[in-house]
Amino acid sequence: MVYTLCFMHSVVQERRKFGPLGFCIAYEFNNSDLEASLLYVEKHMTQTQATGSVMSFKALKYMTCDVQYGGRITDDLDREMFITYGDLWITEDVFKEKYCFNNLITEYNYHIPDFSEHTRYLEHIQTLPERDNPLIFGLNGNADLTYRLKESGEMINVLVDTMPKESAGGSGKSREEEVKEKLQNELIKILPADFIEVEVDEKLKSLKGPKSLSDTGKNIPLNVFLFQEIQRLQNVLGIVRTTMTDMVLAIDGNIIMTPLLVDCIAAIGDFRVPKNFQYDPTGVEISWLTPALASWLKGLVDRHHQLNSWLTAQNRERPASFWMTGFFNP
Repeated sequence: MVYTLCFMHSVVQERRKFGPLGFCIAYEFNNSDLEASLLYVEKHMTQTQATGSVMSFKALKYMTCDVQYGGRITDDLDREMFITYGDLWITEDVFKEKYCFNNLITEYNYHIPDFSEHTRYLEHIQTLPERDNPLIFGLNGNADLTYRLKESGEMINVLVDTMPKESAGGSGKSREEEVKEKLQNELIKILPADFIEVEVDEKLKSLKGPKSLSDTGKNIPLNVFLFQEIQRLQNVLGIVRTTMTDMVLAIDGNIIMTPLLVDCIAAIGDFRVPKNFQYDPTGVEISWLTPALASWLKGLVDRHHQLNSWLTAQNRERPASFWMTGFFNP
């Protein structure tokens, strides 16, 4: 049971590296959860042995999955997943010879060794593979690919962030001056026009729906969808325009250079997408994810063109085809 609980503790700790694929919410499981679970198991087994009663695996699972570790879990799906670990591993089957934690075939069988010495267990643990198969976590093999791509992207970002940035380029201009020039002469100019909500409402009133319906405007579900897409795109467009304008003003010294603007200037200088273009302050994704700034801005222009063409169609009808990946909620 000690080996089982330690193994489960390591699994839930490592599962966090997969991000939302591992847990809906990142929980701070630590050694105190493991120690409290082991202490309860020790007392329970001592008591059952002294009284000659049968071990209650239901009680062990409840105290471990619902109380010790479960006390930190707030999401129902995460709780259900953790209870599944308990159903699989906190059972009487762990006392069988060569019990395996993995039910599916993998390149390594995670079994419980049968030794009488503590050092032998430590030696066995050293033989475990350094790279665990996602199947042991109950995840698909693509989860490991997602994690490796994320890890590689973060490493590249760290390397770019640690590169020298203060020295002037071949033009003799500072990095901030080059970013300011790029913003004023290129980036701000290619931004599409803002959607004015009053004008959008007026144009929607005459926009037709399917030919089988005589209604117009927001009585048509597809027109409501268009209005929602325009609102979300305008939110992103407003953030981009405001941030770019503030960067120019901050470089000129007209407004305070905030940490957010410093990060944005560094990202623009490295031709990367500033974080606030893709995520809100809580970390929720608000736009499409593209590593390069040029392709991200092209996506912004193309999305605006699709929505604006639909809104301002001469025949006041919906388009014959749609760019599905160009919508926030297709």
